[in-house]
Amino acid sequence: MTLGIGTFTRVAIDSALPFDTSSIPIEIVGAESLVESQTIDETGGTTGTMEHISERTRLGQKRCSGSIRVPASKLALDTLLPLILGSTESSDEFALADSIPEFVMMIDRDEKVYTYSGCRIAKATFNGSSGQMVMVDLDIEAETETEGAAGSFPVLATPTESPYRFEDGVLTLLSEEREFNEFSLVIENQLDTERFENSLTRVDIPLLDRIITLGTNHPWSTANLDLIKQDLAGAGGSLVLTNAETDDTLTFTFGAIQYPNRTPGTTKAQVTRLPLEGMVRKAGSTASLVITNAAGA
Repeated sequence: MTLGIGTFTRVAIDSALPFDTSSIPIEIVGAESLVESQTIDETGGTTGTMEHISERTRLGQKRCSGSIRVPASKLALDTLLPLILGSTESSDEFALADSIPEFVMMIDRDEKVYTYSGCRIAKATFNGSSGQMVMVDLDIEAETETEGAAGSFPVLATPTESPYRFEDGVLTLLSEEREFNEFSLVIENQLDTERFENSLTRVDIPLLDRIITLGTNHPWSTANLDLIKQDLAGAGGSLVLTNAETDDTLTFTFGAIQYPNRTPGTTKAQVTRLPLEGMVRKAGSTASLVITNAAGA
C-alpha cells in the first residue's frame, strides 16, 4: 500500500485544456480543498414503514468548490489577477471588468490527478499581518471534475521567485501614511453557482455582482483621530508593497473607501487598537480598485 502524502501535491493553472509544459505552476500553502461532491436524492415519501428504500434513490447534482492559499509574488499575480478582476494586463495595470474569465486547474494528489474545468474565482482575499508573508486566499467554483492517472501531471518548474511580506507595505489613508499591523482586502465575485438547468453539472457560473472591502488595524493615537467618523463620501487611498529583495511593486489604488462610524474600545494593559473595515466604491470617474503589479528595475 502506498500512502498519499499532501507534501507531494502540485497545482497548475491554464486558460484551457490540455495541460502541458506551458501551464503555470502555483505554490499553495497549507490545505487545498477544491473537490467534487454529489448528492444522493431520495423520493422521501410515505411507504408504510420507517425504513428508507435504496431503490427509491438517484444520484443528484454535482458541485465543485474549494479553496487554496497562494503566496503573493510577481509572477503568480500576473496569472491570478486577470482571473480575479476580469481584465488582462495593460502596462502592468489590472482593472475591474463586468465579467471574469473561466480557467482550468489541475491538482496532482499523488495517487490520482484531478482536472477542474469551468473554474472561476468566487472570492480573493489579499491578507497579511506583522511578521508574516502576504497571502492570497482563493475560493474557487468549477463546473466539472475529471480524474486522471497518477503521473499525468506535466513537468513544470517549481516557483522560485521572491514573495511579498507584510513589512514591504505602505498604507495611505486620507493622504497620510499610517501605521498598521494587519490588512485584509476582500474581492468577492458574487457568482450564480446554481446554473444547472437540465444537467447534473453546472452549465455556467456567471458573475452577478462584486463587493470589495478593506480591513486594516491601527494603533489608537492622536495621529489617527481623523480615521473615525469620516465624511460619508469617503476618500481614496492606496496600499503599496515593495519587495526589498527584488524591487517588485504591488500597488492597490482605491477610488473611495467608505467607513461606517465606529469608536474604539479599550483593554487594560494593552495598546488600544482601531480596527477599520470599509467598503471600496467607485468615486466619480475613478474606479473602485486598480491593481498595479510591476517588476523591479
